[in-house]
Amino acid sequence: MTDQTRPSGDDQGHDGPPPEGQHPEGQQPEGQHPEGQGHEPTTAPAAFPYQDLPYGRQPDGQVPQPTGHGHQLYGSAPRPSDHEQQQGAYGQPQGAYEQPQGAYEQPQGAYGQPYGVAGHAQEAPGQDAYGQPTQQFAYAQAPTPPAPRTPEQAARRRRLLIGLIGGAALLLVLVVAGAVTFATMSASHRPEATVRDYLGAVQAGEVERALALDGTEVADGDVLLTDDAYAAADDRVDGFQLGAVSSEGDDAQVEAVVHRADGSTHAQDFTLVRDGRDLLFFDRWALQPVDLGTVSVQVAGPASAEIAVDGTPVTRGSDGSVSLKAFPGSYEVALAAENESYSATAATAVVEGAVVTAQPTLLTTTLTPAGTTAATAAVDAWVAGCIASTDLRPEGCSFGLYDTESGRYTLSGQKWTLESAPQFTVGDWQDGGWTVSTTTPGSASFTAQGVDAAGNSGVYGSLAPVPVRVGGLISDVTADGATFTSSVATPLT
Repeated sequence: MTDQTRPSGDDQGHDGPPPEGQHPEGQQPEGQHPEGQGHEPTTAPAAFPYQDLPYGRQPDGQVPQPTGHGHQLYGSAPRPSDHEQQQGAYGQPQGAYEQPQGAYEQPQGAYGQPYGVAGHAQEAPGQDAYGQPTQQFAYAQAPTPPAPRTPEQAARRRRLLIGLIGGAALLLVLVVAGAVTFATMSASHRPEATVRDYLGAVQAGEVERALALDGTEVADGDVLLTDDAYAAADDRVDGFQLGAVSSEGDDAQVEAVVHRADGSTHAQDFTLVRDGRDLLFFDRWALQPVDLGTVSVQVAGPASAEIAVDGTPVTRGSDGSVSLKAFPGSYEVALAAENESYSATAATAVVEGAVVTAQPTLLTTTLTPAGTTAATAAVDAWVAGCIASTDLRPEGCSFGLYDTESGRYTLSGQKWTLESAPQFTVGDWQDGGWTVSTTTPGSASFTAQGVDAAGNSGVYGSLAPVPVRVGGLISDVTADGATFTSSVATPLT
């Protein structure tokens, strides 16, 4: 378009874009109108040089010139530039509070005049009264606030939120609980866990539960294998330490060190056997009967003496001893009841464990003054019994005469006379009884009437008193008296 010009009266051609900040005559910037007027321009636009061309088409041979609004056809509505594409009407960012198309658009002409008012041609859609393209503007408006929720909606939303939070918390709790449960079950099904339960029960004084864990059978005579009996013991188990664990096949061994309240310790081994599974994953270990310690008591006293261990009466064996299964601890051994004739100082039986063999505890009885009197009376009665004999050598007595005449005389009126009673003491229990020993021998004489074969008679007797000694054991003292057994042989005198 180098040679084409506009008709006179036009100040600008259309070969190029108008200078920056200027607009063709009779046009205003987008969104602006002369002050005080409507959309109608103050003057009619200049005549268009190409009347026969359709609106918006360039003459043949002419190339559309670029403008500040981009490549647009002459007479067409300008396209927004890149800057304008970023801003809407009145400099607002596109989309910000933008109303839907048609908002605030009036179906009338400028300033309320309907289309086709006298003196103005009716505009076609998209054109003003003079056939020029028009711009329609969307006016920004503050967003309509959302309608407030009803109480029912708010409550439903709260319930939903609470449900979601609660469900998530429950799921987390279940996951954690499952992990903890698995770990706990796994730990509780190890061999050492069973041993820990056993020793823990003993430490707590629950020996009956411990016996149930290892399957030990309790007999009627096992009077110390009860919770009450163990509660009376001293220096009980007050701690333990588990050591090495070894297993081979279905067998397992667990080592432990057991502590007692007196500070002593002892080692003990436990044997376990695999006994099935729990919940398909966890081995079940059965503790085999644990070897227990033993309370062994030897009684230095009569067979009639009743014995108690920590206050529990026990039955003595045929040899007078006591042997009882017991858990580690110290047990008091004493007479079950008081006796007028003898007493015994309480002794302590110590049980350190099955692998520790302890010496039997000795319970020694001594005669009381009443018992000594009874024992003395029993010895005196024995002496009297010997003196009452008419035999030259009383059977079972400590004195007698040897017949040197070999039956030359027929005796009558034989009699032993105790010249002096022996002096003796009753000592400690030994070899089945309280010992009787002579301190000063007594004496006795024998007299009789003798007749020989010729009919001659005379006094027949001992030439001198014979010694009378006592010795032996007091084997028992009861309410009926003491029992004396002589151990002195009859001398040949």
